Amino acid sequence: MNSYFSREDTKVMKGIAILLMLMHHLWGFPDRIMGGGVLGIFKFMGVSLPYYLGLYGNICVSLFFFLGGYGIYINSKEKKINIIKKIKTLYICYGKVFLVFVPIAFAFFQNQPIYCQDEQICTRYANFSIAEFLNNLCGIQSTYNSEWWFLISYIYAIISFPLIKKIIDKFPDIINICLVLVVGILMQNVFPALGTLDILGGLSSNYIYKTFFCQVCPFISCFWMGCVCAKGNLLLRLKNSLADASLLNPILEIFILFFIVFLRNTGIGNGLDLIYVLFIIIFCIDLLERLNGVRRILLCFGKQSTNMWLIHSFFCYYFSAVVKIVVWPRYAIPSLVLLVILTYAASIGVTFLWKAVTNVYINVLENLKSKVYKL
Repeated sequence: MNSYFSREDTKVMKGIAILLMLMHHLWGFPDRIMGGGVLGIFKFMGVSLPYYLGLYGNICVSLFFFLGGYGIYINSKEKKINIIKKIKTLYICYGKVFLVFVPIAFAFFQNQPIYCQDEQICTRYANFSIAEFLNNLCGIQSTYNSEWWFLISYIYAIISFPLIKKIIDKFPDIINICLVLVVGILMQNVFPALGTLDILGGLSSNYIYKTFFCQVCPFISCFWMGCVCAKGNLLLRLKNSLADASLLNPILEIFILFFIVFLRNTGIGNGLDLIYVLFIIIFCIDLLERLNGVRRILLCFGKQSTNMWLIHSFFCYYFSAVVKIVVWPRYAIPSLVLLVILTYAASIGVTFLWKAVTNVYINVLENLKSKVYKL
């Protein structure tokens, strides 16, 4: 990647994104949490401050999509992108967590008491069927874990990348930014409305139309914006403009970041995530230059972000025995710390488990080959 926003920087930002995701799911959905949610000491805008920040944590998805678009475009400049290989790699990561946690779910958490307001959370693994298992394994359904919806949406974005690249490579940056805005409006408002018109034969029921013309917004717009920023080095250019305007100092950066939280929750909503994420990245990277220890911790989380995304909701919602541990402190910050520690530890555990399985497989295969050779 370029000298400003490096591969390590993207992992640091993924670390921030995964913490926002955990915060979003733990603080933003009290009806899913044992005991009715965690407590906060302060209130803001008439609601608990953790709940308010938890709602904002949803911006993590926009961050992940932006970073995905940015990274895949940078990599495409270094070598030709193999879309099938990228999807295969993502499915392997998904499968490794799926094949560990889903069997555990049905073995130990099939018959759970109702421990939260959303009863479906407690009864998620009450019934098993082969069809549902296979659909979830393929990512077509996310009934085993609602937070796995991200998988198939991100795969659609990857499949769209060759077309996205061809388009943005033809135009200057300002045109590309306008195209991102227009495409976002089309996918969020125009295409879904067209799909309901009888004269068009009910396009909304067509899987291909829904998949590629009605993608989840603003997330797909953030993926496009990531590609556009990578092509035009826009992050560095924006960072230099902010520096020239004397806006890159810790006090102003923290103030603007909180103002973005306010705007997204109270004002415009998530429609401007493709703009918000640019400032979040630049300000966070600048702040972390002064906090090297925090940066190293976030880098560790970023390296495990895919596993942590796939695992955390089992501990936050679905596995009652672990949920009891997470909510035990009753207050927002210590509960979040527990969730982060347990999820990170489980992610490391899954990584080592499959590494051990791979080593055993290789050793067995080599022994068989040697025996065949001797014969």
